[in-house]
Parts: sequence; C-alpha cells; structure tokens
Amino acid sequence: MPLLILATTLLLILGWLLREPLFTEWRRQRVRRQPFPPEWRQILRQRWSYFHTMPADLQLQLKKHVQVFLAEKPFIGCNGLVVTDEMRVTIAAQACLLLLNRRGAGFANLRQILVYPGAFVVDKLHADGSGVLQEQRRALAGESWSQGR
Repeated sequence: MPLLILATTLLLILGWLLREPLFTEWRRQRVRRQPFPPEWRQILRQRWSYFHTMPADLQLQLKKHVQVFLAEKPFIGCNGLVVTDEMRVTIAAQACLLLLNRRGAGFANLRQILVYPGAFVVDKLHADGSGVLQEQRRALAGESWSQGR
C-alpha cells in the first residue's frame, strides 16, 4: 500500500511538472493541423519574394511555424500604428526562417512584438572604456532584448 501511494504521488508530481510543455505542444499541434489561410498565402506570394524560391517542403514547414507564431505572439502597434495581417504575416515569416529544419521551442521567451511605423529614437546608457556612463540617443529600425520588450 505505501508503494502505491508513493507511485501515485510521483505520477501526480510528474504530471504537474510536465503539464505546461505537454499542453503547449498539444495546442501547437492543433494550430498546425488547421489549413493555412489563403489570404496569408497570398501575402507571402505578393510581399515576400523569397517565398517563391523556397522548395515546397520548406514552404510547408515555414507556413506551420508562421501559424504557431501568429497564434502565440501578440503584435502591438506603437505610435498609433494599426498592425495589419500583412504586417503580422510578413514579420512572422521572416522570424520563422530561423526555425526551419530545427527542433525545439522556437521563440519560447518572446512575449510580444512591438511594431513601429518607422525608425524610432531611444535613449541608452553606454559605458565607455573607462567605465564612465554616457547617455546616447540612437535612431533604430529594430531591436530585441533578452528580457523585456
């Protein structure tokens, strides 16, 4: 009897620890089984010339990655920008190129995508060679952080 209780407890703990990865994979499989929307396919054909030159198997793989990416990652327009499906699909396809022929959870730590209407200005602190902090203004076309936005 104590062995049964121990085994049940271990199974419950294991199930609790694996619930998120298993649920995430189940949800991704459900998204991948859905047909790729024809409007998105048209966007890729019209706006992303690289898509034409890809072999059919890579196109299919990319489309599945794009579906998951768009299902999981919110896009936020900044400075009054309204994010369209064309923007979302194009950005997602370019990001998902990095996932082709790879295993694992792509972009697991990416929480959201901020889309600006053009270049944007940021103020950053930069330490020079002697350790003195200087504030710099920089115009950027894009940026990624390992934590945060």
